[in-house]
Amino acid sequence: MKLKRLTTFAAAIVCLVDLSSCGTTSFTPPPVTAELARAGAHQHVDLAALREGRTLFVSRCIECHTLPAVSQHSATEWPRLIDEMAGRANLKSTERDAVLAYILVAHSQSH
Repeated sequence: MKLKRLTTFAAAIVCLVDLSSCGTTSFTPPPVTAELARAGAHQHVDLAALREGRTLFVSRCIECHTLPAVSQHSATEWPRLIDEMAGRANLKSTERDAVLAYILVAHSQSH
């Protein structure tokens, strides 16, 4: 009887984990590579800003939700989304700018 309960409990846990993973896929943001840095230079964003933006995106955004793919939203949607989230993430103005710059450069390379 205990074995049957344990088996049922284990099956329930597996189902819950499986169901909870739906829609919560986290995407690894693109690393800051030489190619990304070149794309950033075309958009007047330096390597340090790209690195800071990625670091902040990874560390601050994940505190509240899974990380979205940079291609999940359009380049015109990202500024509004970052503005909405910047306060929640306690981003200073320069940090917000770095996150947005990183996302827009990474987004431009995701197509």
